[in-house]
Amino acid sequence: MKRVVPIFILGAVCLCGCSLSKHLARTSVRVEKMYADTLEWGKLPIRTITWEQALSLARKHNLELKDTEDEIENAKRQALSIYTDLIPGVSYYGYMTRSIAQLSDAVESDDLSSSVNVTFSIPALTQVPYRVYSSKARLFAAMKAKEGRYREIVSKLYRIVREREIELAREDLEKKDPEREKKLLLQGEEDLREREEKYWQEVARLIGVRDVRWQIEPESMPHVKWEDYEPRLNRLGSLVVCGFAMRLEQARMAQYGIALNYLPTINTSLYSPSLFSSTGGTYSGTFLDEDDTRLNLSISYSLDTRLSTWNSYQQNKARYEREKIKVADELRDHRNRIYLLRRSMSEYAAWHSFMSKQIAFLKSADKLHAEDFIERAGKLHAMQMELLNQEEKAIESEAALVLEYGMPDEPDSPPCSTEITRH
Repeated sequence: MKRVVPIFILGAVCLCGCSLSKHLARTSVRVEKMYADTLEWGKLPIRTITWEQALSLARKHNLELKDTEDEIENAKRQALSIYTDLIPGVSYYGYMTRSIAQLSDAVESDDLSSSVNVTFSIPALTQVPYRVYSSKARLFAAMKAKEGRYREIVSKLYRIVREREIELAREDLEKKDPEREKKLLLQGEEDLREREEKYWQEVARLIGVRDVRWQIEPESMPHVKWEDYEPRLNRLGSLVVCGFAMRLEQARMAQYGIALNYLPTINTSLYSPSLFSSTGGTYSGTFLDEDDTRLNLSISYSLDTRLSTWNSYQQNKARYEREKIKVADELRDHRNRIYLLRRSMSEYAAWHSFMSKQIAFLKSADKLHAEDFIERAGKLHAMQMELLNQEEKAIESEAALVLEYGMPDEPDSPPCSTEITRH
């Protein structure tokens, strides 16, 4: 018993070192320090960057994009596992046995035993082609999901920066308004500060770095022009096409996976005794030879007498047919949204052109009398303000175009192309 007590003491010390309360206490100190070092948005430094720099930062630091990258790596590992499963497995097993009374004595070879084993198997040969195909589909879907998520980030960032641009332009225009002081009093400085902080937070969240107030130069951002997108509206965006196609293919694959159960199951494996074994110092050496090694090949087939496989197949077949109907309905809805978007943007483009010409005409007109000048200045200010108001409303449609087809300078890839755009 005297020898056993130190062992229990050592175990108790190890358990104390793994105390949950101590780990939480240390972590709590770090959390409190992080909070103490965190500054309010108004105290963070301002850093001005271009549109391309903002996108580059988002590609590196955006957490949603990193989640999609994890999905891609996971899909790659699953695809690789189809082939790594074919590598023979090697395992080592060792143990020591002796009486409690002899624990303080020196360890001898008679107290130790060990062995090395190898296993090799190719389970369900009929499932290998399906696993290869489905792994490729999973990887492709994960890469397209990343591309789609990046498109969403670009669309949201475009909308935020454009809205900020319109807001600053409106503030500059309001400085020329004689009623400006009254409007500022009604609006309140607190509202302006909250809108600014909301802008900083949204941009920082999309970029993925929240220790700086990012100021994106609006002039560095390519603006959406209706004439650049009008020819594209006759067809779906490539990512949208691929999304619908992947839904149909996944539904078809589920049906195909059930149908494979009607094929016989073929398994092959290599069995051998221990490659090496040492038992209590009495024997040590290899056991692998031609007589003891066995290559096993098994074929099994089960009749679907209870119709369970048939019922599952019919159920997945019905789901596939329903999915085709759902996709057709969603495509019709999507076409209607594109039609409304086309009409809205077309009307806005015509109105914007007319208003721009009217403003240009008022600016170039001769100034006759003071009364005419004041009246003309008032009309000009009202028209410019209305132009900004309508331009702000059109930003949502512009962001929808970016989400569907990408930025104006982004190349349009073929639908479901295996050449993934690298971001």
